Amino acid sequence: MNKLTFTQGLIAALLIFTIFNPTTGGDILAFLTIVIIVLYKLFGDYALLTLLLARPTMDYWRDYVIFSYNAIHVNLNAAVSLLLLLWSIIFFYKHWVEFKKVPLLAIWIPFIVWCAVSFIWSYDKMTTITETLKAANLFALFGMAYILRQKHGEFFDKTFFWLFISGSVAPFALAIYQFVTKSGMDIDGTPNRIYGTFPHPNILATFSLLLFMFLFHKYHNYLQHATRLIKFKPDIFKESKAELYILSMLFLAIVIALTYTRIAWIGLAIFILAAGLRYARRQTVIFTASVLLLYGLFFPVNYWLQSNFNINLQQNHLIARLTSRNMEADSISWRADLFNKVIPIWSKHPLVGYGYGSFAKVWDDNKGVDNIWDSTSEAHNDYLKVGFEAGLIGLALYCTIFLSLIYREIKFGQKNHWTNFVFIVSIFVYLTLSASDNMLHHTPVIWWWWAVWGYWSAKI
Repeated sequence: MNKLTFTQGLIAALLIFTIFNPTTGGDILAFLTIVIIVLYKLFGDYALLTLLLARPTMDYWRDYVIFSYNAIHVNLNAAVSLLLLLWSIIFFYKHWVEFKKVPLLAIWIPFIVWCAVSFIWSYDKMTTITETLKAANLFALFGMAYILRQKHGEFFDKTFFWLFISGSVAPFALAIYQFVTKSGMDIDGTPNRIYGTFPHPNILATFSLLLFMFLFHKYHNYLQHATRLIKFKPDIFKESKAELYILSMLFLAIVIALTYTRIAWIGLAIFILAAGLRYARRQTVIFTASVLLLYGLFFPVNYWLQSNFNINLQQNHLIARLTSRNMEADSISWRADLFNKVIPIWSKHPLVGYGYGSFAKVWDDNKGVDNIWDSTSEAHNDYLKVGFEAGLIGLALYCTIFLSLIYREIKFGQKNHWTNFVFIVSIFVYLTLSASDNMLHHTPVIWWWWAVWGYWSAKI
């Protein structure tokens, strides 16, 4: 039986399975398998990237269970993650020579192995397996993007660009709909926070921020046009691509603003400030000083308006999010309180932790009466999460991944080149986000983040 005949036989068997199989989930799994086989026959290794393409949209149906056995439930997202892992193993086997040259291999593998070993003493063994597989997927996407770009150069550049743009259509379309119809989330007194196809506005915010940096990286040549705009020379609009670039960046900034995610605002500010100081230092210093001055003047001006005209600018939710803190929405105090209560629990197993992925279970079983109301069971800090779960050993390995990424880019990157600069700043932005958010749990975004870094790493 030749290869084509085997493929046809497999597809026929799957179709027959759907006829006699009584469960809807099984039929969906069989159908997805058929789609993947067809895509692989059509696109080869690039078919694997369809999982990356579909992941942001697919997150809308994240809780749909397609397979259950006793206490084990596999939803759509978990099935796609398992498929990515298995497919990546086959991919790396086919490209074994290139695989051995993937950057950070010598540090990612020990981290994944350590996470897997923590299963032995894990407080929540099933979650340890799940989270370790998630970590393996991040390296898989990094490695695949690196290898494909190394092999196919500019063809992969174009493919990857349109893949990212296409994958963002559904999340942004739904986010616009949520804003127009006022059907966004109402969280901690802030109404209509748009979230797209994701479970939380924070994820849409970080996804938009990554795309913002990605487009900046690709179209940085148009910064000269942006500088002319700052200098009030509107000839920028004589070039349609420059106009589209500026409008796209503006749209992404607005989306980030309308998620009301303060840590994403900080990440965007860090990136813009770094880029401005590098390219238009004088204008950036003036602009930054003006913003700080206006921020300082806001409070006396708002007080004067309230006293004389009964006008409170902080009734605008966006302005309130920027200028006020309250007990209902004070995430800073909440995070600090969580950190202070988690540290004593972590100190009982400081070196090895409680097993990778076990934070939620340990916290739920040990949190005090004051936190019973808290149903999130998340660290909201990846460093705290990794250290608590994998101990100081795991945290050291995790941090070394990023230090190695920065070191490699500084040492081998093109000196004084935008590619090198944007890459390094994006790492610092990610590290900032990780100090206040569950980036490791934002699977649709972090898949793209590591794929983008793998792609940029291959451009050195």
